[in-house]
Amino acid sequence: MSNGGSEDPPAERPNVLFVCVDCLRSDFVGTDHADTPFIDSLVERGASYPSTFATATTTTPAVASFMTGRYSEGNGIHSLDEGRLREDVDTLAERFSEAGYETTAMVTGPLVEDTGLDRGFDEYHYRDRTEKLTEEWEAEAADAIESLAESDADDPFFCYLHLWAIHKPIEVPPDFDDPQYGETPYARTLSALDRSLERVCDRLPDDTVIALHGDHGEAITWIHNPVHKLGKYARTGLRYYLGLDTRPIERRIDRFVAERWPRSVPDRFLDDRHGENVADPVANVPFVLSGPGIPEAEVDAQVRQVDVFPTLLDLLDGDDRSATEEGTESIDGESLLSPERVTDRDAYMRACGASLLKRESWARGLRADGKKLVVYPDRDWSPEFYDLEEDPLELYPIDDEDAIEQYRARFPDRELTEGERLEIDGLLEDLGYK
Repeated sequence: MSNGGSEDPPAERPNVLFVCVDCLRSDFVGTDHADTPFIDSLVERGASYPSTFATATTTTPAVASFMTGRYSEGNGIHSLDEGRLREDVDTLAERFSEAGYETTAMVTGPLVEDTGLDRGFDEYHYRDRTEKLTEEWEAEAADAIESLAESDADDPFFCYLHLWAIHKPIEVPPDFDDPQYGETPYARTLSALDRSLERVCDRLPDDTVIALHGDHGEAITWIHNPVHKLGKYARTGLRYYLGLDTRPIERRIDRFVAERWPRSVPDRFLDDRHGENVADPVANVPFVLSGPGIPEAEVDAQVRQVDVFPTLLDLLDGDDRSATEEGTESIDGESLLSPERVTDRDAYMRACGASLLKRESWARGLRADGKKLVVYPDRDWSPEFYDLEEDPLELYPIDDEDAIEQYRARFPDRELTEGERLEIDGLLEDLGYK
């Protein structure tokens, strides 16, 4: 297929393949951290938004936000196992279905039907986490994509493809377990995934727009270090289980390591995987659009995951009208088309991962104007306020009460309610969350 940008004529109703790579960091897309020629080509020939920030740093609420254009406070999904999608909330699949699209999802991880995220899909295929695109499942996925294109030439398709290869536990394909593909297992597996994704996309019709996104990022630099593991276990018990404020000690440790052992991939020493904080490495995700009618552009402006919903709906509009004009007035996101008109937007985010053990340890954050505020609504802990230009690793909080209150006032007005607990503890344990 052609993955060209503005040189290709726009399709009236393009097919849409929405690829979400679980745990995909923005700084691994269009850079040399991993060997990813296909993903690089999507960036070069399309519109990319490298400063996109996730709504939550754990999968289910992040996916719910870009599938609805609403934060968790408005869509009903609060964490991996708390909350279901509200009945009065539209989904991408419902909107594409109403427009005459055949809608299909191929998902894994915690995205079970109990969440309500299957709503609007004609077919919702849930697979075991061991079925990965970098392994034997590639052939099945490619066949499914090709059959979608051939099923009815008059009806375009919307396909959501959720990929798990770089989520813990990572298994590097033997042919890619080499430094030429990256320094870490994460990078090498991403390189392998890049080739598999290209082969799948080769089966797409030319009139297909590819959207590439990450649900959240991942802290990867220190996770195999034994001292890191020891510190992680100590922090989990003291901070998340007992509720002790260990942040001052954590910062001293993180500063010590950052000053003496800097790394090309920025991560704080004690940060582990994702879900436990809203630091940039786990909150900054890529968003790329490539295909017919998509202009070539790299947008430096800060945007949000909730902006994905109206952006993809704009693909349904031949005259580039904003999808918010037609029934989505209450969403939190704004379209990212056209790229040249996009400016910085406040990015609200939450940490609500299973590793936090209790809801009391959840955090809220707001990133705006080069600064970030982090608060803990259910803990009697001081807020954290960072100047990200001077302190990108968020190690030196600023004591500025006026600024903190101004940023706090920019949080969403709605509050989280108590959500229904899903009976998926066994699944989450199998997925490595508990």
